[in-house]
Amino acid sequence: MKKNAIRFGRPAPRKPASSNAPFTVDIERLSHDGRGVARLNGKTIFIEGVLPGETVIAKVTQTHKRFDEASVQSIVTPSSERVSPTCEHYEDCGGCQLQHLATAEQIRYKEENVLSLLQRMSSITPAQIDAPILSDAFGYRRSARIGLNVLQRNDEVIAGFRRRQSNKLLPIKHCPVLSPRLDGIFTDLQKSLSTLSNPKQLTHAEVQLGDAGITLTLRCKGSLKSSDKKLLSAWAEQKAFNLFIQTDTKTLNLHQQHDDYYQLLNGNLRLDFASGDFLQVNPAVNDKMIDQALSWLALDKSDNVLDLFCGLGNFTLPIAPYVNHIIGVEGIEKMVAQATANATRNNLTNAQFFRADLSKDLSSETWLNQPINKIILDPPRTGAYELLKQLPATATDILYISCEPSALARDAELLTQKGYSMVRFGVMDMFPQTNHVESMALFKKTTKGKSS
Repeated sequence: MKKNAIRFGRPAPRKPASSNAPFTVDIERLSHDGRGVARLNGKTIFIEGVLPGETVIAKVTQTHKRFDEASVQSIVTPSSERVSPTCEHYEDCGGCQLQHLATAEQIRYKEENVLSLLQRMSSITPAQIDAPILSDAFGYRRSARIGLNVLQRNDEVIAGFRRRQSNKLLPIKHCPVLSPRLDGIFTDLQKSLSTLSNPKQLTHAEVQLGDAGITLTLRCKGSLKSSDKKLLSAWAEQKAFNLFIQTDTKTLNLHQQHDDYYQLLNGNLRLDFASGDFLQVNPAVNDKMIDQALSWLALDKSDNVLDLFCGLGNFTLPIAPYVNHIIGVEGIEKMVAQATANATRNNLTNAQFFRADLSKDLSSETWLNQPINKIILDPPRTGAYELLKQLPATATDILYISCEPSALARDAELLTQKGYSMVRFGVMDMFPQTNHVESMALFKKTTKGKSS
């Protein structure tokens, strides 16, 4: 998933509250985005930073026709599941939404929300619900987008994430959800960029952590001076990481310290990646997710598999040794080339990769007419609705990896109409401390279905 950058909260209010009078209310449940849900005078109200079962005092901040939004003023009766946030920036940063909820309860609430949405939107209840794939609560993230800015009042360079409900940047010292190997990246960025002649040219930094080290890509408006490039190159060499500068027209390699790759299948498979490529942010959960996919699909040498939205081959290549043939399809040409090179590097001759826009008409694509019996889908947040209408009727099993519950619910209804049943389901704690949830669903063909 598509799921590479940390999400920075909701946009700023458009319609202010009509009244600022505090009110007391009981929290009934959590919404899909981690806010508390209550009712005030018969109207639904969403409140950040509260938990089910709590009684709180709050003030309305935004009014809408069907619901209001409010901020909590104080907790009258706290939940037994409430914990003290680990991060010093939690109250202000838009990156995390659930640090005040015990970690074990976070994944339980996410599972409940996805199952509720499936039932409410599509009348689907999975035949089997597996235990969640769990993660370390902190230190799990290997990639992030870090915002950069120069303050007008004093020309201070700051590095951090967006504030809650704001586009303004919050200076960050330490982010506990990032891998410990990335500790210090914010301070390093701030100090290094402060030495440049025009740091305002740099708008954000993409950080990626491979098995061999850190890769940093700086987004640049215009062209850096040669003197600034030399300063940045020296900094990268001192810190022993790869450094790239990305402009509107090209990506410049300023310093290459190591190869960019990560390993799968207990080190038996190596996937190389390039600056800017999508990586699953949580490597430990990614490993478990691949193992679960292999298990659920019950693969053997008679299987011909289609992996859609395949990226670098994160699923395609671990599956290849177990099947007759596998085809990976991706929309970005350079990632198709990278996946093909990864197959060659790992001596996997039964894996092929193609480029295609999977939101368009695919009737002319030759790969779609192969004798496919099992399919893997790992779409972006928008889901795969149009694509599902075009899948080959020979597919008996469809494994759907979802990073957006509403898209999964909508697409699952279409699959049901096409004769598939959701026989297995489980959530994966890819993003602890945030409101994001990853799900895996296995669909099997049970009836002929309706024609599309």
